[in-house]
Parts: sequence; C-alpha cells; structure tokens
Amino acid sequence: MDTLPPGAAPREHPSSARGWTPAEHRGVTDAVHDALLELLMSRGVEPGSALRTQALADRLGVSATPVREALARLEGTGLVVRSARRGYRAAPLLSARELAQLVDVRLLVEPGNAERACARADDAFVARLHAAVERQRRAPTGPGYSGFKRYLEADWAFHELVAEGTGNPFIVRTLDSFRGFVQRLHQVEQHVPDSRESVAEHEAVVRAFEARDAAAAGAAMRVHLEAVLERADTG
Repeated sequence: MDTLPPGAAPREHPSSARGWTPAEHRGVTDAVHDALLELLMSRGVEPGSALRTQALADRLGVSATPVREALARLEGTGLVVRSARRGYRAAPLLSARELAQLVDVRLLVEPGNAERACARADDAFVARLHAAVERQRRAPTGPGYSGFKRYLEADWAFHELVAEGTGNPFIVRTLDSFRGFVQRLHQVEQHVPDSRESVAEHEAVVRAFEARDAAAAGAAMRVHLEAVLERADTG
C-alpha cells in the first residue's frame, strides 16, 4: 500500500471498524502506519515530542484504534517510545554514542552473515545480489523521506538478502530488529548523502560472492559498515 502524505486520510469507514473484514482492517492500519512513519521521518512530528493518539487520529481522519495499533508497531522500530505515565513519544535523534553502538552490533552480525551466505551461494543467488544493488543504484535519493524511502528500502533489502543467504531464519529476524534504528540515521536529511559510496561498497561485497571468497565477503561487509559509521560521524 502506498504511503499517505502527512495529513491525508486513509479513507477509513465513516463510523468504526465494525463489520470490516480482517483484510480491510489491516489495510487501514498499514496506511496509518505508513503515514505516521512519514511524519516521523520527515520531521512532521519533532523528535522527542508527545504523540497523542486522538490528535493523530483527527489529523489522519481515522479512529483511534488503527493509530494505537500503528504506534505499537512503530515502538518496535525504535522510532516511537512509550512510558506508562507519559504515553507515546517520538524517539529523540540518535546520539553519536548510540550510533556507534548500533554499528557495533551490526559489525558483530553482518560480516558473519556475508561469510556464511557466500559459502552457500550459487550463481542464482549472486544474480539476486546484483539485482538488489542495481535497484539501490536506480532508486531516487531525495528530496525528503518521501523522495528517498525507496532508496532506503533497496539499501536494506541488500542486507536482508545477505542474511537470507545464510539459510538461518533466526539471523534474518535478528537483522530485522535493527531496521527501524537504521532508518533513524536519515531523520535529519533531505537527501541520502552517501548513496554512491554505499552502492560501491555493496558491489565489493558482491564481487567477493562472485569469487566465492567467504573471507573477502565478510571483510567487504566490515569495510562497508565501518564506512557508514565514519560518514555519519563526519556528516
């Protein structure tokens, strides 16, 4: 489902969700989730500010139920935080220390993913990696979140594909838990500033897969993640 622009209504039933099919209900919740994600990423809601369920429901033209459900989903990404007394709030921007910790976790996981996946890779899998990099290369990089969200999706899809290549579903789930935090790296941007570098680094990973050199694949992934941290520190 397409993401709604900030303030747009997901065309909910005029009274309530009563009588909806499960698919229709999921559709509204998905639309609200996408609209809230765009608000958070485009600074339509400032980091650290309160997220009032009814106010958001009024803004999007829906009832409170899909908003609550969408906020609960966003809490799992780290973009939204919740406390018992204060309710939901937009997460603050990542600090430099948190950024370093996030990349540190990825460095513990993803070079190993690349090594394991490379050891199992066949020509068909390498072709899928090439296609993933090509989608990233062709994706627009701005302006604003609405302009670069497809790029972020393509970028993350490459890392997901490498994780899938390990053949271990628990690794895939572990990586998926990082996604929302990785998105937060781009909350203050109008364009993705390092798209060329990121694509080139992904290509280096793929070349190692082509050579069936597992150690080189792991090393290339490590170089990529260390460069992500360096660029964020100097950006």
